Amino acid sequence: MNNEASSVYKAMTQSAMSLTEEVTTKWSSRLAGSEACLAAGAYLEKEFSKFCDRSRMEEFDVHPAAFLGYIRINVALYVLGLVALLFSQFLIATALASLSLLITVLEFFYYKEFVDFLFAKKKGRNVVGEIDPEGEVHQQVIISAHHDSAYIFNFLEDDPASYNKKVLTGTLSMFGMFLLSWIMLLLDFFLALPLTVYWVIVGLLSLALLPTLRMWFFYKNEGTPGAGDNMICTAIATEVVRHFADQKKAGQGLKHTKVVVASWDAEEAGLRGARAFAKRHKDELLNIKTYNFNLECMYDHKELSLLVNDLNSFVPLSTDMVDEVTQVAKELGYDVSPSKFPLMAGGTDAAEFAKIGVEATTLAAMSWTKRGEDPAYHTTRDTIDAVDPIAVSRSIEMGIAYIRSKDQEAGA
Repeated sequence: MNNEASSVYKAMTQSAMSLTEEVTTKWSSRLAGSEACLAAGAYLEKEFSKFCDRSRMEEFDVHPAAFLGYIRINVALYVLGLVALLFSQFLIATALASLSLLITVLEFFYYKEFVDFLFAKKKGRNVVGEIDPEGEVHQQVIISAHHDSAYIFNFLEDDPASYNKKVLTGTLSMFGMFLLSWIMLLLDFFLALPLTVYWVIVGLLSLALLPTLRMWFFYKNEGTPGAGDNMICTAIATEVVRHFADQKKAGQGLKHTKVVVASWDAEEAGLRGARAFAKRHKDELLNIKTYNFNLECMYDHKELSLLVNDLNSFVPLSTDMVDEVTQVAKELGYDVSPSKFPLMAGGTDAAEFAKIGVEATTLAAMSWTKRGEDPAYHTTRDTIDAVDPIAVSRSIEMGIAYIRSKDQEAGA
């Protein structure tokens, strides 16, 4: 890279960092549905309007407390199930445990809106800006991120070293209730349940009550600053699209590729913002060839990778797109590897586009499995200081180079 290009990307990186610091300072917590999050969305729309051909906000309904609130429902179901077992109400205990497992599978593993109706409905606000090409539109690239911030995860905030252990023991305890209640029910139905077996199982489930109750305190009803996850990524997307707007003003715009900058709301509430957008615009997203270049968690440039699947590994993403972006990165001199999204790690907004048939991937700069001693992810430590400027710069470069390469293909 020549010095002129280097100085340009350095300035874009600083601009992205400044926007992130400004938003996270003005609205230090942006939980989906909060006034702070809505205000931050309105602010971003004004920023997009300065360089986009069109910009807009799109509102949608969301039940933001449901996505983690299901955990407390499961804790309550466990306690009720244990009480039922103490009174030998095996059918009731089994029904409660089965409901708990169903809630977990649907709400967390597949991000379905199964118990959302039990929680307060609020407004979410997606923010979108568009740049038209100079010629006929043959395709569009949506470069996206989310501006809402996460609930503080107490386990990561207070004792990150024990995070995996606490989550695993809590999850296994609830699954144990499901498995053992079924065993007791079937034994009682087909045989006379031995008293010794009964008390052994009740004793085990009583011991498991402690890790289960601990899950009630998994999260705090307060939001993180959300600089690395994920305001910086909205700022990166902003810089990429601003670049193409400047190129267009200079008479060097893209020929056949419409570029869309999108900042989703309610990602931390189960990808609800991206889902609302994908559902609302499904026909137009499929009528024109669309690519979703999503961005997440800019903490460590050594961990830059592209997801080949999403949503606890259940949703395949575009391997073609991963290969193309990987090649772009290689040409820029950067080592970016494909990665699989691990089970129980959650999901990213790219999943909602892949589910409707849009080619999508997520570029992230964070390990999905390893955690440091003081992780910023989902804690109060997620400030601008946690963001890796090198990851930011490289993501901007890759975004620009990828979109340019796609436009060259469209014009070939």
